Amino acid sequence: MPKDWKKEVARDLIALGSIPFYLIVIIRAIIGEHAIFVYQMLIALIVLTGLGFVVKADVYVARSFVICVFTSLFYNHSLFTIFAFILWVLLLVSAYCMDVKRNVIIKGIILGIVSSGIAYYLVALIPAY
Repeated sequence: MPKDWKKEVARDLIALGSIPFYLIVIIRAIIGEHAIFVYQMLIALIVLTGLGFVVKADVYVARSFVICVFTSLFYNHSLFTIFAFILWVLLLVSAYCMDVKRNVIIKGIILGIVSSGIAYYLVALIPAY
């Protein structure tokens, strides 16, 4: 075990909001032919990226929120939702412990909520998924 295992675990948790992890989730959904989920994730990423240029927020927190919400909706199972939510809360704690400012984390949460909400409602407008 490394000397500073807490920092390593914190970095690992924060990586759940990274672009490579986000893309892994999308590609897996494409392979499984889950169009609605793919559209939700892509729309949220586009909105999140666009708003991320305007608002100084923790985009790792925002992306991880999107992943947590849409994978929970996709699997529609309480055990998975609880697990995903616990991981997301631990990610928030990790971001704070890694000296990310509280207001930047809060803006990341808001950015994730807004991006998820927009994506959720815009997908309904896509004809014949």
